[in-house]
Amino acid sequence: MEKLWIDKKLREEEMVFLNKAITYEEQRNNNEDWKENKAGNVSRCNLIDKDNWFYETVIKKQTEKMFYYNWNNYRKYHIEKEESPPEFEMFSFWVNYQKKHEHVPIHNHNSLYSFVVFMKIPTHWEEQHVQPKNLNSHVVTHPSASDFGFLLVQGQRVEVNHFSLSSGDEGRMLFFPGWLQHIVYPFYDCEEERITISGNIQERNNGKNY
Repeated sequence: MEKLWIDKKLREEEMVFLNKAITYEEQRNNNEDWKENKAGNVSRCNLIDKDNWFYETVIKKQTEKMFYYNWNNYRKYHIEKEESPPEFEMFSFWVNYQKKHEHVPIHNHNSLYSFVVFMKIPTHWEEQHVQPKNLNSHVVTHPSASDFGFLLVQGQRVEVNHFSLSSGDEGRMLFFPGWLQHIVYPFYDCEEERITISGNIQERNNGKNY
C-alpha cells in the first residue's frame, strides 16, 4: 500500500537554518503579508526565500522516497527504465503565525507533495483536550483542540488521523501528497503564537497543474 505521509524529526542544524530563515523574513521591510493567499484564519503568513539548502538537505530525499513508494513509479524508472527519472523542485515555501482561536479549515494543496514543520507549539495537547464543563455528557467528540489532522475518506466514512501536539513536537515534519486533505484546529488560553512552516513540491518543467 502506498504510504500517505512521512513523519520525521528534523536535526538541530536544519532547525537552526529554518529559524534563521523566518527571522530574516521578519526583519525584511519589503516582505508583504501573504495570508490572503492561504486558506484559513492566521495572523500572518510570510513567504520564505526558496533557498535550495533546505530542499537539497531535507526535502529532496523525502520527495524521492514518497515518489518511489508508488510501485508504478518504481517499476517505470528503476526496473523498466523507460525514461529518465523526473526531477523535482520546491516552488513555494512559507511560514504561518497563528494566535489563539485561529485555525485552518479542511483543505489540500495545489501540488504534487507538501510538508509542514512544527516550529513553535506553545501549548500542550493534554491541557487543550480538556472538554468544556458545559458539554453535554451524551455528546461524544474526539478532543481535537490544538491538533493537526489528516482526513481520509473511506466510502461514506471520513476518518481523521489526529496529531496531538506539544513543545516536544517542535522540529517534527509531516510530508504528504498535495491532494491529502488536512486541518489545523484552534488552540485556547495561550497568548503566544503557534508557528509552522510549509512548502509545496512539483515536478520540474512537466507542464502539469496539480
